Amino acid sequence: MSIFHNKYQPASKAAAQKQTITPETVFSVRAASNAVISPDGTKIAFLRGEWLPGEEKYQQRLWIVEAEDGDPHPLTRGKRKDSAPAWSPDGSMIAFASKVEGEKGNNHAQLYLKNVQTDEERQVCFLPNGISNVSWSPDGKHIAFCSLEGDPQPQDPLVLQMDQGRHTRLWTVRPDYDVAEPVTPNGLSVWHYAWSPNSQHFALYYAMGPYETDWYRGQLGLVSAYGGAVHQISQLTRQAFALTWSPDGTRLAYVSGEWSDPDRGGGEIFVHSLKDNQVRNLTPGIDWSPTWLQWHPDGQRILCAGWDGMTGRAALLEETSGTLTTVSDNFLLGERGWPHLSATPDLHKVVATHSENYPYDVWLGDLPIDDQSAPKITWQRRSRLNPLAEETLALATTEKIHYESVDGWSIEALVTWPKKTSSDTDLPPLVVNVHGGPSGVWQDDWDSYRSQALAAAGFAVLRPNIRGSMGRGVAFADAVIGDMGGKDLQDVLAGVEYLVNRNLVDSQRIGIMGWSYGGFMTAWAVTQTPLFKAAVMGAGISDFHSFHAQTNIQDWDMRFLGQVGQPANPLSDAATYREHSPITYASRVQTPTLIVHGDKDACVPVNQAYAFYRALQEQKVPTELVTYPREGHGLTERKHMLDYMQRTLDWFKRYL
Repeated sequence: MSIFHNKYQPASKAAAQKQTITPETVFSVRAASNAVISPDGTKIAFLRGEWLPGEEKYQQRLWIVEAEDGDPHPLTRGKRKDSAPAWSPDGSMIAFASKVEGEKGNNHAQLYLKNVQTDEERQVCFLPNGISNVSWSPDGKHIAFCSLEGDPQPQDPLVLQMDQGRHTRLWTVRPDYDVAEPVTPNGLSVWHYAWSPNSQHFALYYAMGPYETDWYRGQLGLVSAYGGAVHQISQLTRQAFALTWSPDGTRLAYVSGEWSDPDRGGGEIFVHSLKDNQVRNLTPGIDWSPTWLQWHPDGQRILCAGWDGMTGRAALLEETSGTLTTVSDNFLLGERGWPHLSATPDLHKVVATHSENYPYDVWLGDLPIDDQSAPKITWQRRSRLNPLAEETLALATTEKIHYESVDGWSIEALVTWPKKTSSDTDLPPLVVNVHGGPSGVWQDDWDSYRSQALAAAGFAVLRPNIRGSMGRGVAFADAVIGDMGGKDLQDVLAGVEYLVNRNLVDSQRIGIMGWSYGGFMTAWAVTQTPLFKAAVMGAGISDFHSFHAQTNIQDWDMRFLGQVGQPANPLSDAATYREHSPITYASRVQTPTLIVHGDKDACVPVNQAYAFYRALQEQKVPTELVTYPREGHGLTERKHMLDYMQRTLDWFKRYL
């Protein structure tokens, strides 16, 4: 269990009438992210994200709060998007990336330093393509970051050639100097890195190719902190994440698994000995999904955190025995794509962002790690960014359910119940929302109020964590490989059947929606069953052959259409590609389908939307195609996000 203290208690009775949640509600709230604790445990820096009036883009600015008392206050101001805050080892300064309107390099984020004692802020250096992924060396003498190399490719004409992409290199700069120096050579791309305890080396997860898709085939390596050749130390067949050195610098711990989305994932915990190059899996068969690691100073234990079903877990892992001792459970750790902590060097204090019914806030944890045989984190809330929303929004009830699917597997899901129906006796229509990935997960968090907006309009919303999801261990995540649209669809249908058989939803008014992998599952579902009476396909795949031809992550379809350790080939395994493509079965579709897509989507190219739209249009199936200018794989502009949510509501109201 976890222990909670919350000084921010809302009023017991609200005088004002509760406000109905609408598609516009999301633009009125704020969210905390990237919370980092100072080395001495006295201060917490974090990013406060919000939609400013009249602005089309989300803004993030750096804030700070004392760990034990006081209210948060801003460290940066103006139109900007801050990211990647990192404390100096002495706790006097914060390095961070920031894209500031009107300043040099404003097209890209640059490196800034903020003195938390004097409030002085300055730009450290300038990189023509900007910077990301900031961290200080343990001795405080250098700041590391990543930066894309080279000039953008000319677009007129656009010429594609092998190995012409741009690599991401690792750089360092002295905090009192203005010229950065490259650490890694041009010709490989750094995805993750970690300083050695003595500040003399970096451990890397890197790829030899320059493209997004090369991430799937990365390896571990070492390089001098002063620059030089990268020395490969691994023979990985899967991706690695959350690199962390043992305190004596002799071992490297990391998380590894097979993941759909570059730059994140949960899996099993491995330790690589740098003395004899031996690798050991410390957590074979673990039934949750660690995503973050930090060694204890004794060099014998690792604090880990990650997804556990629909919530979060943190645990202490004994390196020798592999024993896991849970120190926090049933406590959701932010952010959505990467549950993680920030800890003091002695692990006595940790911080995280945490969400329940509202956007993420900052929480401080006390961990008496050296005082108890079975320590537990005591959590204390340290921000309340949305008091108005907490006290005035009318929230629908969300509950967790479990149901049995094929092979006897138990599936977890969230059901959000509608605030109203057309009459007291009517069963509500149901909308199934399938998450992306497939290495995604639904968590019991605020969900950007999407499910709440649907519930406010009278729909029940089912969000199942079907096989392939994070949070249930590697075997559960791997179950979708080679079977996309198979038993994962059965998991969806079993959830619908569970609700229908209990007379909780109207069996004749069921819709389905999803984005990315969820968009593929939406298209797939309407080709496989007439159950769904309305569908909203967001950024989904309809034809795997043409997807492979244009996507920037072509390794993904090869790995997930193949078998574990045996990727498929679109030429020699052409039948597999056809069999798993919704377009192959589009003649069966009867379901009215709204198709939405960003027209600059490099991950799932917009041709996927046009193909499915044309197939349905020619069969006289009610369909609409909406493409959003300038948008990639996710919507980022206010008007587009609002349009998408309103169209989704209108579509389901029309056909359900």
